[in-house]
Amino acid sequence: MSPLPAGTQGEAPVLRCATKGPVPLPAEVPEVAWRAGIDLNPLDVNDADDVAWLEALVWPEQEFRLRRLRQAVAIAAKEPPLIVAGDLNNRLVHLAAQAPADAALVVFHSAVMAYLSADGRSRFRQTIQELRAGRGCHWLSNEGRMVIDQEDGSNVVPEVDPERIMGRFLLMHNGLPVAITGPHGQSLEWL
Repeated sequence: MSPLPAGTQGEAPVLRCATKGPVPLPAEVPEVAWRAGIDLNPLDVNDADDVAWLEALVWPEQEFRLRRLRQAVAIAAKEPPLIVAGDLNNRLVHLAAQAPADAALVVFHSAVMAYLSADGRSRFRQTIQELRAGRGCHWLSNEGRMVIDQEDGSNVVPEVDPERIMGRFLLMHNGLPVAITGPHGQSLEWL
């Protein structure tokens, strides 16, 4: 693993986001009681080759992103998150069952649906509907406009002009559009 640049040891990464519109910001940061993730091939922040691969994905001129990545790696190395290997359609229900019963369950994904087939996206939507009906959950989806599958099987979101989303993502809560976002979280325009 590459050493952290001076001044980053122990610092938490800060993600800046320019907002526009009546964004309903909470009075305080919500408490996160539990978190977990699913990945086909989870990387290990304690493996130098895995970290080198992550660093190689950062564009050369974006030192600020490299700094944040290194800060996040340092935190994850000290406090490893629960990440299970596998397909999200096969693992989500079992993983969600491990969340504390008295906590609000939030399923969040960003830039994931493009990696699933149309059938895989449909299966995921069905899994979310089952979770919402059974346990109850909030589904936060932050995806590009071409992979936002609707209940009718289309990727047309009638509430939002496709030109407004071009080059950006659409944030949806339980299938309803709430904001247009920058693909790296750098902006949020509340609808």
